[in-house]
Amino acid sequence: MTTPGKAAKLVLGGLVLLFAFTALYVAAFHAPRVKGLDVGFVGSALQATRAQSELDAAAAGSFDVRRYDTESQARAALLDTDVHGVLVPHGSQARVLVAEAFGVTPTQAVAGALRRAAAAFGMAAEVEDLRPLPASDSRGLSSLFTVVGALIPSVVFGVLLAMFGRALQARVRWTAVFAYALLAGLVVAFNVDVLVGALSGHFAGIAVVVGLFALAVGAVSHGLGHLGGPMAIAMVVVLLVLLGLSSAGGAVTYELEPGFFSAVSQLLPPGAALTAVRNVEYFDWAATTIPLLVLAAWSAVGLLLGLLGDRYGPHARKPDPGDIAGASR
Repeated sequence: MTTPGKAAKLVLGGLVLLFAFTALYVAAFHAPRVKGLDVGFVGSALQATRAQSELDAAAAGSFDVRRYDTESQARAALLDTDVHGVLVPHGSQARVLVAEAFGVTPTQAVAGALRRAAAAFGMAAEVEDLRPLPASDSRGLSSLFTVVGALIPSVVFGVLLAMFGRALQARVRWTAVFAYALLAGLVVAFNVDVLVGALSGHFAGIAVVVGLFALAVGAVSHGLGHLGGPMAIAMVVVLLVLLGLSSAGGAVTYELEPGFFSAVSQLLPPGAALTAVRNVEYFDWAATTIPLLVLAAWSAVGLLLGLLGDRYGPHARKPDPGDIAGASR
């Protein structure tokens, strides 16, 4: 192919990536909207039904009301991340319980909706934040950028290992993947906790989550690249970086993203890792079991792909004709 032809292919490839990134990221974040977000209500079943009606009248389908008999039950549900806000009526007054650690945007949406519902009951409401964001993470973005900062190097590591480590034995390559993941968790935890102080007080938890995330991403990047070659590496970028980050939720959280992005968010490593990091840091490990299992499953898939690559990938050793001839004698 001529030099101008190669240049034209590079330009075309760049434009395809440009289109894909801008289309998906803008589609995911341009119009965040609450849909089916669980909120709590302390009171009778009749009152809870009325609260649901008031919320539906303002924005149908945005909130699902869960009723609790006592405020302590509702508080526990909020701190366990079962609900994103609670309305507590009390005479002519009401309190709205929120946790800003969920994210500034969803918290504002929940607080506003519950205050309007309280007004429909004829009550003035004050907002109480049970998990305010600290000054070190005032916009709740540190968890997101912790995940972004771990994702890109882990993809690059896995891809480079697939490209330049193909002659290494499988044992050596996978030892490198596990060693990288272990050290990645410690390095990131040191950075965000000790060095920067953005996510503080949970060094071990951050190290565990990020280490498992790095293992999932590194294993899939290496395994898929080892099995499928350059085309599979492009799939890694599309799956983990393009779709994974756009569906993770970012500053608005995945619950406010459009249906497709919200549906796949917690099934992909970036979305699962973001939820786990945020919950470890602000909610005492609440609701982290499923995200951690998702990361473990991706790690296993990556290992399986790598083993298949040893046998069927483009770098698998093909039988030598001389060996075949010798064996037939």
